[in-house]
Amino acid sequence: MARRIRIASVESLISDLDRKLTELSVDLTGLTLRQKVLQLVEVHYQSRCLGVSIVVADGLSPSAAMDRIQVYLQRHVGQVIDGAELDVVSGISEYARRVRELRVERGFRILSGASPDEESGVVLKHDQYVLISEHVDSDLARRWHVANRIRKGTGGAKAKILQFLKENVGKVVTTEELAYVSGDKSEFGRRTRELRTEEGYAVATRFTGRPDLNAGEYVLLSIERVAEPHDRHIPSDVQRAVYERDNSTCQHCGWNMSMWSVADPRILELHHVTAHAKRGANDLENLIVLCSYCHDEVHAGRLKLRKKLK
Repeated sequence: MARRIRIASVESLISDLDRKLTELSVDLTGLTLRQKVLQLVEVHYQSRCLGVSIVVADGLSPSAAMDRIQVYLQRHVGQVIDGAELDVVSGISEYARRVRELRVERGFRILSGASPDEESGVVLKHDQYVLISEHVDSDLARRWHVANRIRKGTGGAKAKILQFLKENVGKVVTTEELAYVSGDKSEFGRRTRELRTEEGYAVATRFTGRPDLNAGEYVLLSIERVAEPHDRHIPSDVQRAVYERDNSTCQHCGWNMSMWSVADPRILELHHVTAHAKRGANDLENLIVLCSYCHDEVHAGRLKLRKKLK
């Protein structure tokens, strides 16, 4: 059974740790391998006690590891936190499990590098975390139960993501939820983007028409397709650059996502100036942002784009 962390004055723990290290340096040569390991176990325990005592002295709760992790993340909203920091703050090796419990049981929107997604706007290493908001998402626990049910069902990753988004239409969801429900942590971001770029669903992010969203958040605006399915395979970094350059605004009529409504459920799309069928490139110079209405009108031959776009 793991030893309970001892919370004491920082000064006394530093003194104890210094004494242990001194003893270890003196006796090391005459010890067997197991004796050396047991000595290091004691040093490791003392260092854990010191770490927790330091954060408790700074105002974090001494009651539970998960509480300390929660407060620490809330003090650093939007900042990348290394797992090593949470190891110190929590005083336990299973801090990653406590982070998951903060999501599922308490409703905190926490991103991690275990679910990488370029379009999320945050690039994290595997053992890094970001708390999107200090406020609890009261609907998050329910969504995790929905995700668990869909994940266990049949169908591919894209179909599961779409089902999850449809069951949460109009609600903001996170990359962690989409990665979990898809069962494919390496490709879920691409599959989600394909729902917009290839299948015609109104899936919005902070880089594709909803700048009010936080990094790592998605929202399905309409349960129905709002554009015809197509296949263009535009790289995600190019998509982001075009949306940023054009200020997430239709370059013909000036429509943007702030004007979205159920009565007018258009979305923003990328249009090839030189048609893709005519070998138009998927690059910044050949792409512009159009709303789905103008885009459809252009391809139907009923609308001619202005020579000088807004």
